[in-house]
Amino acid sequence: MADVLAFVLRFLHILAGIAWIGAVAFSLGVVRRAMGRVDLDARRRTMRQLIPVAIRYVPMAAVSTIVLGVLLYLHMGRFDAFLLTGTPWGRLILAALVFSLAAFALGMVLVVETGRRILTHLDEPACEHGPEMGVLQKRFNLGQVLALALGLVVVALMIEAAHGYLS
Repeated sequence: MADVLAFVLRFLHILAGIAWIGAVAFSLGVVRRAMGRVDLDARRRTMRQLIPVAIRYVPMAAVSTIVLGVLLYLHMGRFDAFLLTGTPWGRLILAALVFSLAAFALGMVLVVETGRRILTHLDEPACEHGPEMGVLQKRFNLGQVLALALGLVVVALMIEAAHGYLS
């Protein structure tokens, strides 16, 4: 039964992580580039639809990844304090948790909150806050870049931890 539980937790954790980091990567690599090629009115309409979905979906995927990762960590470490903190494997997982929480916090502050502020301007009939919108867009993009970078660090730590756990 324990092997089935570990498999299910690992599968769901990896799936949630792909959803989280994949969404951020897609946003940076595809959506950001595509929006630059779209006329202003179409960009505004698209972003009005896209931002509300993204600022709900991405944090939900992030929370799922973190919670499932903690459950998997506790299960794989058999709730043994030494195994969880006194081994290289345990310390790698703890470091990944810290980076995950940092990515989540940065995402919530720099991306989600900024996305909400951008939406208020997009909902105005005639937004006359060009300079402020520019600052908000730069902050939004910076948050995504930082979240993706931290997410990739977490992926590297997870790969190393999987190698160390299996050896």
